[in-house]
Amino acid sequence: MLMTVEELRQYITTEETDQVLAAKLSALELTIRNYTNNTFTKNGVVEYPADVKLAAVNILKWQLRNEAAAAGDKSQKDIQSETLSRHSVTFAADASEADLSADFGVPKKLVACLKLYKRARF
Repeated sequence: MLMTVEELRQYITTEETDQVLAAKLSALELTIRNYTNNTFTKNGVVEYPADVKLAAVNILKWQLRNEAAAAGDKSQKDIQSETLSRHSVTFAADASEADLSADFGVPKKLVACLKLYKRARF
């Protein structure tokens, strides 16, 4: 298991249920294993390095923030500029379509550390 829901909740604050977070963690674990072609097993015990766990936390944080923004909650988004007269707000975009990873659907910078764990496919 990549990490428990309790361990994930130490890094993020969300109103998602434990069941939803467990499903997201399980899906993300499968995606990471498929992307890296690495089972992260040593003597039969699954061990994920700390940077892989933090990458997973950052990926889930990004996904949850964007899901909230898509639902209309702009409180999580960074403000790039704001004008008071005629009140105009421009939100900062943290990724463009070209910056998104095709495998994960998140910015490439969030999955860059996973390249270190890629194994050759035969």
